[in-house]
Amino acid sequence: MNRLILIRGPICAGKSTTASCLQNALGRCSLIDQDCLKRAIDRKEPSDWRDNIAFDTTLYLTNLLMARGRDIIADIHSSIPRQYDEYKKLALKHGYKLFSFLLYPPLQTCLERNLKRVIPDVQYKTSDSDIKKYWENVYTVKDEQMFDTSIMKTDDLVQKMLEIIEKSPA
Repeated sequence: MNRLILIRGPICAGKSTTASCLQNALGRCSLIDQDCLKRAIDRKEPSDWRDNIAFDTTLYLTNLLMARGRDIIADIHSSIPRQYDEYKKLALKHGYKLFSFLLYPPLQTCLERNLKRVIPDVQYKTSDSDIKKYWENVYTVKDEQMFDTSIMKTDDLVQKMLEIIEKSPA
């Protein structure tokens, strides 16, 4: 059975780093990175319209990849229930096994990471108030595995995710 693996979390939780490392560990799979699409649309400033176009594009791309039987990792925000819900619908439609992992370090960790965060070619900085808003509004999913990325190394986190994925019945 093919797998759809959601890496969810607030801004600066470590989603992109974890998703990339997980992709390397799994080998044959595709990585859907909504933030990459947002940067391609507009690097100068964030906007709701840009976010919506990027999300719709990730769903379209995921649908195409599922039709080709690819395992998929998607890096998504945890404060927008629609994102989780739409990916879940695609998993059901295509008969994919859905895994969802919530990366949720303390707020202070996210704020500190934001001070050091460098996003290539982006001409704006994410504000502390945006970080706090996303962190406080995390949407939790029943039976979802949650990880505090402030106390786990990325390699250890990926190893734990792989164990969960491998042990899961088809």
